[in-house]
Amino acid sequence: MKCPTCEKDCLQPAAQVLSGIDSLYMACPRCPPEPNLDKGAPLRELPRTANRCPSCGRAPLDLVMLEALDVMVECGIRDAGESLRSVGTPLVEIGFPMAYPPRLGGRSLIIVGDRLTGEAASRLMEIPEIKGVIQSAGIPGVVDRSRGSREGELLAGCDLRADLVQSAFGDLLIYKSQARIHIEFSRQGAPKVRIVESLFFGGAFKEVVDGYCGPGTLGLVCALAGAKRVVLNDIWLPAVENVMMNLEANRDLLGIQEIQRPEAAVSLVGGSPVLVGLATGDCRIEVYHGDLRKLFHRAGPADLCLIDPFPGSDTREAERACSSCRKIVII
Repeated sequence: MKCPTCEKDCLQPAAQVLSGIDSLYMACPRCPPEPNLDKGAPLRELPRTANRCPSCGRAPLDLVMLEALDVMVECGIRDAGESLRSVGTPLVEIGFPMAYPPRLGGRSLIIVGDRLTGEAASRLMEIPEIKGVIQSAGIPGVVDRSRGSREGELLAGCDLRADLVQSAFGDLLIYKSQARIHIEFSRQGAPKVRIVESLFFGGAFKEVVDGYCGPGTLGLVCALAGAKRVVLNDIWLPAVENVMMNLEANRDLLGIQEIQRPEAAVSLVGGSPVLVGLATGDCRIEVYHGDLRKLFHRAGPADLCLIDPFPGSDTREAERACSSCRKIVII
């Protein structure tokens, strides 16, 4: 599998990545102590004592962020009175709940920030641990159809990363083109996944629709839980492209035997649903790109419809669209 952004080997089979995830960001016995820099202190007051490990070569996250802030000051987009928090949001290449600060290897951190420039992004890529730099434009996707769509801008490097999704039914690795997909951190407890677990523990659902599927997280957990048919739909084309990528990456974990692309998407924001993907095996997984209000004319109803909207969104229209399903759950 080749990364869709940089065409390198960023996209790895999920089972392969998960087999070594426990030690992915751990310090080696010779790593220097954690610097524990004050994230709110101005740059001019921060000590310069952090170093990369002379043995494993890994860097503490604080050191990478400190070097990133230095670059931004040199490029004139930050000043010495700003703190590490001003750099932006640091996203490790493989995200999962950690009880310790990560030690970073080469090209393992993506920075999502504002007030960035192409020059600064190019300079930031000289820091060996930085994989990509994204200029944020708010929440990517279609938050409100009346306002159109938006996405961040990948200024340099590669924006492909993944989050570990842990469930009672098994683990998945959900890849995301992070400039075009909203950020969801892997958190201990994973409340959305717990809701799906409780639904299946309360009674099996043979057919499930994930109406606002994003990169596919909840619908694919339903496939792990034993659903025989899962329909994944999103109006935002980058989301369904990520779903197709995640079917391929997790095919062994999901028991997928074959993946097809029956139809091609015709626009960035979907209208009448198009069946862009079909995976068969332990579960029949259908991937649609389109408006949820029109989905059930094409895909038919299901036992369970999951609606996972952006925070604060009005879900009444979506609930009406899903009224043919036996049960509707707002996540």
